[in-house]
Amino acid sequence: MSGSKKRKRRIKDMEVIEDKKVIKLLMEPTRAKIVFDYIVKDSMTVKQLSEVTGKNPGTILHHIQKLKEVGIVFEERTEQTQTGIVQRYYRASAREYRMGISEMVQATGDDATKRLKSIIKSLSVYGIDVPENQIGEAVELLTALISRENELSSSNLIMDEEGHDKLTSSVRGDVSRIMRRFALEEDSQYRDLRKNWHAFLWSHRQGV
Repeated sequence: MSGSKKRKRRIKDMEVIEDKKVIKLLMEPTRAKIVFDYIVKDSMTVKQLSEVTGKNPGTILHHIQKLKEVGIVFEERTEQTQTGIVQRYYRASAREYRMGISEMVQATGDDATKRLKSIIKSLSVYGIDVPENQIGEAVELLTALISRENELSSSNLIMDEEGHDKLTSSVRGDVSRIMRRFALEEDSQYRDLRKNWHAFLWSHRQGV
């Protein structure tokens, strides 16, 4: 089996997606599974993705092409088998993605709002029971917190291309997460938003 080398492309540690069209594209379940469950971790062929998702290769290829068009997926390399078949390996452009929360609400409307409300209502299993008439306030608090976290995380990439090459993939991801968390803790606006969110949660904790 022989392979062809492509120009090495730097994979981002984390990317916040703010394009509403891309967000809508990734809300499709099969595309979301391809990106978030598989090719953020390693490159895979259409055949491999077909096997793990249970979808036919034509469907997978269609989704891959859509994702390539918006820059979420790229062809990392090709390999030629002994029978002459060329296998194309696809990889996500980042190791972690986050949706811009306000953009997601704009892109998907009620779906995004329903998802946030569902998350907040589900806190009841942890003893935090938010009454229906305060769900809207909870959504606003959580949206503001996530937005600030995304903003800080995307603006605090810690290493240049040379620095990335000096670290193994697993260490690089851990270091990046530590530094993003450090940036959050240093930001007074984020700390205030988190304090308000935690105070809201405590005020609705059962038995307190």
